[in-house]
Amino acid sequence: MTHDRAADNEQLYRYEITAALNAVVRACHVIVTEHSHRGFWTPRTSTEPTPTHRELIEAARRDVLNRLQTVIHCAETVAYAIEHDRQRRADKPAG
Repeated sequence: MTHDRAADNEQLYRYEITAALNAVVRACHVIVTEHSHRGFWTPRTSTEPTPTHRELIEAARRDVLNRLQTVIHCAETVAYAIEHDRQRRADKPAG
């Protein structure tokens, strides 16, 4: 019975980290689809032909950086939780 529970937990860990990384990949895909042209970032700023550095920074954060940081932070949180749970189970006395 213990082996089955361990195998179930291992499968759950795989599902969780896979789902978290799929979210990262999907976010990258959305960013590329919505904010690039031929693999280069196309910021959505003012209609001015030469946006200011501040407009570029705001667009970078809004279009790419904040979104990536969020999904990466979530994936790291999932990975940490799995590692923590795994360690807690390993430290738990058999009984």
